[in-house]
Amino acid sequence: MDVKRPATPPPEGAPGPAQDPATAAGGPIREQLRNLTLRQQRFERYLGRQMGVDAAGLAVMDHLVNVGPTTPTDLARRLDASTAATTLVIDRLVAAGHATRGPHPTDRRKVIVTPDDHWGAAAFEHVVPVIQGVTEAADTLSPEEQAVVVAFLERIVGVYDQATKT
Repeated sequence: MDVKRPATPPPEGAPGPAQDPATAAGGPIREQLRNLTLRQQRFERYLGRQMGVDAAGLAVMDHLVNVGPTTPTDLARRLDASTAATTLVIDRLVAAGHATRGPHPTDRRKVIVTPDDHWGAAAFEHVVPVIQGVTEAADTLSPEEQAVVVAFLERIVGVYDQATKT
């Protein structure tokens, strides 16, 4: 599904609706980044369906698996969501058996949310082909090509960081 563009004219220098993105300045690279983003979104929807969670649940579980068990308040802060919305997501994950709530080890007023043991292994099964494919693609590049790709991707990450700076 493509995102609809607003009816307002594009900023000066940005390609207009009649301009082919593949022929605009930076076009082929920009088009491949767009394709990559769309594929990542498709994969996240696929993974969510396979794991039986919505996008918000997938974000929470990804955080819990990669960063570790944490409090609902910390989850909300890290995911830039309200504590009420995060609590609803956690409620659904706990009800589905994907996560558990337990007592905080040092503060009895708090709880810790932990991914269920099965979650990481089950998700990993779906993610392994992507990890292996990306690794294989990167391994075909010379060290010099890898350095160029890394530098370019670092710049793109910087662009996103700058755009989301608050």
